[in-house]
Amino acid sequence: MRKKTNYKLWAALFLGAMAMNVQAQEEVRDLGKVVVTGNKFETPIEKSGKVIYKITSDQFKAGQTVADILNTLPGINVDGAFGTPGTNLDYSLRGGRNRHTLILVDGLPISDPSSISNDYDLRLLNASNVASIEVLKGGASALYGTGAAAGVINIILKQPKNETPQITLSQMVGSFQTSNTSADLQGRSGKLGYAVSGSLGLSEGLSAAQDTDPNSVFGLDGFRRYTGGTRLNYEFSDDFTMGANVAYENVKSDYDGGAFFDQDNQFSIRQIRYGINPRLKYQGGELQLKLNYNRIRREFFSAFPSTAKGKSVQADLTNQFVIGDRIKAIGGVQIQSFKFESGGEEPNASNVDPYFNLAADVTVAFTVSAGLRLNNNSEYGSNLVYNLNPSYLFDLGNENKLKLFGSFSSAFVAPSLFQLFAAGFGNADLEAEETESMEFGLSLYLSDKLTLNAQYFDRTETNAIDFVSQFDNMGNFIGGGYDNVDGDRKIDGIEIDLTWQPAEALTITGHLANYNFGDPTQFYRIPDTKFGLGAQYSFKQGTTLGLTHNHFGDRVAAIFSDPFLVNLESYDLVNFNFSHEIFDGDLVLSGAINNLFDEDFVGVYGFTSRPVNFNLGITVKF
Repeated sequence: MRKKTNYKLWAALFLGAMAMNVQAQEEVRDLGKVVVTGNKFETPIEKSGKVIYKITSDQFKAGQTVADILNTLPGINVDGAFGTPGTNLDYSLRGGRNRHTLILVDGLPISDPSSISNDYDLRLLNASNVASIEVLKGGASALYGTGAAAGVINIILKQPKNETPQITLSQMVGSFQTSNTSADLQGRSGKLGYAVSGSLGLSEGLSAAQDTDPNSVFGLDGFRRYTGGTRLNYEFSDDFTMGANVAYENVKSDYDGGAFFDQDNQFSIRQIRYGINPRLKYQGGELQLKLNYNRIRREFFSAFPSTAKGKSVQADLTNQFVIGDRIKAIGGVQIQSFKFESGGEEPNASNVDPYFNLAADVTVAFTVSAGLRLNNNSEYGSNLVYNLNPSYLFDLGNENKLKLFGSFSSAFVAPSLFQLFAAGFGNADLEAEETESMEFGLSLYLSDKLTLNAQYFDRTETNAIDFVSQFDNMGNFIGGGYDNVDGDRKIDGIEIDLTWQPAEALTITGHLANYNFGDPTQFYRIPDTKFGLGAQYSFKQGTTLGLTHNHFGDRVAAIFSDPFLVNLESYDLVNFNFSHEIFDGDLVLSGAINNLFDEDFVGVYGFTSRPVNFNLGITVKF
């Protein structure tokens, strides 16, 4: 066992920074000039009634996965991110589970009908294909539909942008025989923009299950990921463009039998998705269709082999227009169709949702965003959700501004096909989960030197869908199934982050999130506290050094054997990273040392957490 790190020095540094109100984190950035995810309009950050975080590809560190990147953001916890690359990922925003957080790819929902929660598997996505990630917290079903109950993660992939062809090659190697090789070509030929990419990720050097027996040696669990994709954009005229995309993702991984249990199992996930995106501009508005088809196949090779297939169609037709000088409006219809193939059964379900959203500058300082959506589900009927989001901007002079904002929203999570129709467990009478959220806060902008965001939220879940177990008179498990459970699930908390640039070359950042769970037994494995502190220094010679500290609070895990509940201690991770640009950025050398002080911690009970490890990378553009 590794010794637990003494963090007295780091605690003193952090508390000192807190006294100076430095409560942000190195990876966190406000979107700067314009935000989109908050209301689907291009909106100046100062006019947005939400705190939205964005990290771009030039902020990604060597060897980071999408899960690693998300774990650096305020109040977001991704369970499983510190294990083997094949470990299941459970991500939580404001106490929500996977099904409460909607994953978007280029603004369009993506999901997996073959999974229990109908959630997208982030292990499929290679970070080298990502241009940026935007995170919006709070209920957003009025804009994005089912699943957007606790927040939205919008993953924006790299697009054709160069007028001349450019090839980018990247190679990363690291601990545990880990490597990632990627290549992409993008450019433009006349009216045609194109981007082609491919990658190969490998890892061989860790056991998924934790080995506590000194007399045994657990087998190493390998991981392989292959990705490829093409994106095209053709400008028929100044007003009409057509986009098209196709992507293939394949993950193969070994996995063990459970907590502390070595076993020689494997799983395979193959996914293909393709779509089109026509856009027509007209005077005062824009008509757009986003259409995507997704097919996924999961296979498990173990003592209990299984195969599941899922298919989904996502279509979002929108008409965005301007009313006068102060009102932007968007009306749309979202159509979602899901099919789940397992054995001889092929159940399906669909949503057909008309929605409307507007953003109005009532005065120069006062802005209101509001929206409605009528969800029509093929199984349980319909429900209406809403969002109201006012904000007020005070001009403090000398380029200093203060924004006050609030929001009130409702959201829903439609039951998955597995929950509805799985043999022996499904319940065709399930209704949608419902959520009501309230938040208010402030954003302080002191020129371009300091940005402070502070907010309080309160979220209540009702009609929650859970697996309800049944027991005989002797307490023996005899079965169970999915049902809408009675009662409310409540969570409230505060989130604070700050970015401070005391000098042109130095950025100090940090974050703090503290949550109060109404019933802790309903929020197992989610820490109630998370905070961090970071610093980044850029030298004129093109070298950047960064150091971050993240604290993850105590958690309680439920297990299937005595004592049934296990307290998991808090842990602290310190990471160091560097990058150096040569030839005006055409050659970039980068590296990272993660878990710098070799903290011995438990991320997922019974499974391995990575000790100190490193990554080295090189990126070449020509």
